[in-house]
Amino acid sequence: MCTSHTHSGAFAHGQLQEVFKNIWFVEGGWDMPLFLKPRISRSMTIVRNHDGTLTLINSMKLSDEGLKQLDALGKVKNVIRLASMHGADDGFYKTRYCATIYALKDTQYTKGLRTDVENTQNYFEPDIWFDEHTDLPLPNAQLWVMNSPKLKEGCIILNRDNGILLAGDVLHNTPKPNIFTNLLAKIFMHLFRLAKPYNIGVGWWLMTQPSGNELRAILNLPFEHVLPIHGQPVIGNAKEKYRKAIEYYAALAERKKWHALQGATKHGK
Repeated sequence: MCTSHTHSGAFAHGQLQEVFKNIWFVEGGWDMPLFLKPRISRSMTIVRNHDGTLTLINSMKLSDEGLKQLDALGKVKNVIRLASMHGADDGFYKTRYCATIYALKDTQYTKGLRTDVENTQNYFEPDIWFDEHTDLPLPNAQLWVMNSPKLKEGCIILNRDNGILLAGDVLHNTPKPNIFTNLLAKIFMHLFRLAKPYNIGVGWWLMTQPSGNELRAILNLPFEHVLPIHGQPVIGNAKEKYRKAIEYYAALAERKKWHALQGATKHGK
């Protein structure tokens, strides 16, 4: 029997759309844990495995109607959490389906938006803390981990259809606020110029301070498509579409000398 967890209600979301054979994508909303709760977009990817079971990446609780659509695709067996600041709905899928929950090793389930998590307590414990050496519950997949940010971040590449990259907070694609975004979030996105296609997760970038070299390393990964955690799917030529933003924020990270400062601190300089 699976342990029961307390869950919040489902936010509004769209239909499950098949973007590749046996891969579905759904966009919805989520209230940021900030004053006045700006509601931004978030997305979930669903992969049907050879045995008919489902693996959810970047979980998002669905409505009753959405769960009916999900159940029609197959049985939910696994959930994979790629981003350190996500995972609030992992417990729901653990309770409802007894799903095996995978979370990136050396991350934590912490409430709120924060990077000082070393002495905080997990609000949820996954079944498996995974890394590059873990067998993933996905066919022909590989994991790439960003180690330089204050909070680790993972990307999964599905080696099919010329490479499908499943992203956490690092890559966004929000050309404009979607219908699930509230007025406060729309103002916030326009004020800080976050309503852009093929962009880095700018808030994540500022908070976690990844190195320029690791950002550029994304361009060495074998992919042509991106299914992000925020925004719309990018189907075709995704690497080139993201290149400008990746190069810009990599160079800006180097100018800020985040990691030079961290290295000096470690050596007592």
